[in-house]
Amino acid sequence: MSAPLLRALLVLALITPLPALAAKGPAPAAAAPAPRAAGLVIAARTGPEDTTTLSSAFRHARVAKESGHLAEVTVVVYGRAIVVFDPAVTLPDEVRAQLHQAKAAGVRLVACKTALDRFGVPVEAAAQLAEVTDQGMGEIARLVSLGHEVMSY
Repeated sequence: MSAPLLRALLVLALITPLPALAAKGPAPAAAAPAPRAAGLVIAARTGPEDTTTLSSAFRHARVAKESGHLAEVTVVVYGRAIVVFDPAVTLPDEVRAQLHQAKAAGVRLVACKTALDRFGVPVEAAAQLAEVTDQGMGEIARLVSLGHEVMSY
């Protein structure tokens, strides 16, 4: 390679910015944090055949409420889980204890009237601890439309 050509390439290399250096400038703005959910809906639908999951639904709702990160925490009880409100159904003490602790922590409890009727649970028994709505799924849909996230148990 001739000296003039080598000199020209060297000059060209010195005056041509490298891509990484050319892109250098102010640091990009940090990504905005993801918007927080307005609330959490726990859809409790497992029945007495899985009392651990049923108990966990109420315990997790209480913990979420006590975290202070959510404006509202609601447990919608429907399907086979509705028996949690039936005093005639024998469940481990832990299940109802977690239900009461969630209520005491400020968790909103909602019972599905359709499920109460289907499983023969007296509305009056559920109404002592929960709001009773015609359709549990309708309440879940309403809360989702307001920006709540759903967890299913």
